[in-house]
Order: sequence, then C-alpha cells, then structure tokens
Amino acid sequence: MELHSLFLSKSAIQTLIRDVLQCGCPETVFADVRIGVPALFDTHTVDGGLEILVGQRLLVTLVPLAALVDPAEAICSILRAGRAVRDTHGLNRFRLVVVGSPGPAMRRRCEELAVSLEDGVHLHLLEERDLEMECKSAQSN
Repeated sequence: MELHSLFLSKSAIQTLIRDVLQCGCPETVFADVRIGVPALFDTHTVDGGLEILVGQRLLVTLVPLAALVDPAEAICSILRAGRAVRDTHGLNRFRLVVVGSPGPAMRRRCEELAVSLEDGVHLHLLEERDLEMECKSAQSN
C-alpha cells in the first residue's frame, strides 16, 4: 500500500487526525497542511513512509510496519527524532503512526512504549485495512 495515496484530500487528513488519532485540533490548523514523501523533517528514512505537518503545530509520521527492518529499534529511533523535531521547531505534538499487523509480542511492546512516552509524543498502531477504510470514506464525502 502506498500511504501517500490515501491522503490526497484535506478531508482524509482531517479524518486521520481527528477521528483515527483522536486529536482535538481546531479547524483553523487545517488551513496549512504540508505533506512530505518520505519526510519534511527527516524523522525517518522508511520506504513508503510520509510526514504530515498540520498548522505548524502537529507533525504526524506514518510508516509501514513491513518496511521496518528492526521494528522495535526503528520505532524508538523515529520517536526520538520526532521529539527532537517537535522541540526544535516549536511544535505542540508529534505522532508516530505505524501501519501494519504486528504480532502479539510486538503489539505488547509498542503498547508498553506508548504508555511510557512523554506528553506531546504519541505512538499509534493502525491496521492497514482500518486506515484505508477511514481515508476512503473521508474522500468519498
């Protein structure tokens, strides 16, 4: 799946941010949305990944799980890089979205990691089919 092909409309990006990631961003931030394929700020070098910057406040990095050679290490590295970008550029939040189907052990590890993160840094695991359905639904509206 090409992640960037899901985010061709503002409504798909809003659906991801508000409905899927449960972020309460105000409408005004969506006036300035930038997409970097693979990145705007170099939080990652993952094939098929992308970054979405919303309103100079929120940076979302999406990466396909299947493209991560060592998922545990890659996720930690991207979270560190995202936190540094957030702090350097004065952003409010950084969200890493890993798209794929992790096994039970990987899911547990990611859930444990997500709980330990500082405020303003978030980790989300999304199944590919769920992300596709949400974004395609938003594009058809």
